[in-house]
Amino acid sequence: MIYDQSSMFKQYLGHGEVNQYLADLVKNYANKIEIFSRASSYEGREIQTVRISTDVQRKKVNRNCILLDAGIHAREWITISVAMYVIHQLVERDAINSRLLRNFDWIVLPLLNPDGYEYSREHNKMWRKTRRPLGVNRCVGVDCNRNFNVSWGIGITRLCSLLFRGERPFSEQETRNVRDIFKRIRPNCQFYLSLHSYAKAILYPRAYSRTLPLNWKHQHEVAQAGANAILRATGQKYRCGSASSFLSFAVGGSSIDYAHDIEKIPFALVMEIASKGFHPPETNIGLICDETWIGIQAMVMQVAISPKVSFTRSRTTL
Repeated sequence: MIYDQSSMFKQYLGHGEVNQYLADLVKNYANKIEIFSRASSYEGREIQTVRISTDVQRKKVNRNCILLDAGIHAREWITISVAMYVIHQLVERDAINSRLLRNFDWIVLPLLNPDGYEYSREHNKMWRKTRRPLGVNRCVGVDCNRNFNVSWGIGITRLCSLLFRGERPFSEQETRNVRDIFKRIRPNCQFYLSLHSYAKAILYPRAYSRTLPLNWKHQHEVAQAGANAILRATGQKYRCGSASSFLSFAVGGSSIDYAHDIEKIPFALVMEIASKGFHPPETNIGLICDETWIGIQAMVMQVAISPKVSFTRSRTTL
């Protein structure tokens, strides 16, 4: 069955419903979308990533592409809804969104951390991490956004902290999955966007340092394009800047810093979706998805016209 949009974006989907919707799309729109990769979470849930393209039968990924992920933090339910909305727009409403597929394939990972997400839905709404037991003091889970192999030594070492970075980089199956996706799509990936909630901000590297990438001005232009589009359409104000300028402490192991510094993705941004809390009322899901999609479209169009970056040592600091 294909989910009815009128109901799909009025409720938070479970992990099984997310995968069922993806399977339905692949069955009914085989020329537009495919399962790009499958991985398993610690608890054995299947993590699906899709590729959306104007020519999905071309198996080798040789076009420029965008990687978008959501649900890296379990409690940020609204991000999964937005990622599913992006997929819906690109596949089921491709006629009006064709320009977004003109320059890029889209690789979308709509539920990065399914174990944590299901635990958050069923037991503890504020749960943030994965669900792998750590073996001591009954501590469980790692913050995926502290677990990437970039300045990993900066971060929380307390096992039971909600911000625990893990015992080593890529200790989690969920972050290793993202790493493996990056390995498949480089050097064609031009834009990595990670959806978070709910700070009303669009942020670019770096989180671990106030030293900015050489192309920080172009990254700021991409962020600002998204913020401006949302402001014009809805009046909602988003802040833009480097991640470190918004944080009160340095953060190592973040996905955007890994994408930019290690995988050499020219544009790597976090979009902190504007919502009232991590799980806004289901009646607001559709409006939030509409608003966020406006910003994502504008950022993609800006990436398409932005200069390519040369990766040499960065000198600029805040």
